[in-house]
Amino acid sequence: MRWLTALSLLCGLMWTALASAEQSVRDGQIVVHYNAMTAADLTPEIAGALGIPRSRKRALVVVHAQRLEGDQRQSREAEVTGQARNLVGQTRTLSFRTIRDADVDYAIATLPVANLETLIFDLDITVNGHPRPLTATFRRQFYH
Repeated sequence: MRWLTALSLLCGLMWTALASAEQSVRDGQIVVHYNAMTAADLTPEIAGALGIPRSRKRALVVVHAQRLEGDQRQSREAEVTGQARNLVGQTRTLSFRTIRDADVDYAIATLPVANLETLIFDLDITVNGHPRPLTATFRRQFYH
């Protein structure tokens, strides 16, 4: 139950951020939403459930894949790999892990960030049951 509550809150955080800057890729019936935020934006409950220290010096990348079936959306497990690069080209490999609860799957990764650092994220997403990988590139600036 603790996971369900934490993931529901994480989903709410993700959707709130996505509503202001729709970040998704779509291929046929598959849609993948993605976002990055500081770990300080997590509630203490979510951070504790995920085992992530709350800090403005730490970023959290969240990826959620869904299959669209009419008006319904079904969560899909996805294998995500990627990297973050700063504006001078230094790269950091992202190590994603899958978080599952009930019928919802998320891939999350964390990495250190500096104040005012802008990172460009390059993600490769392989969605379970989908014949082609998807890619996403987005930019985010972090503040302490």
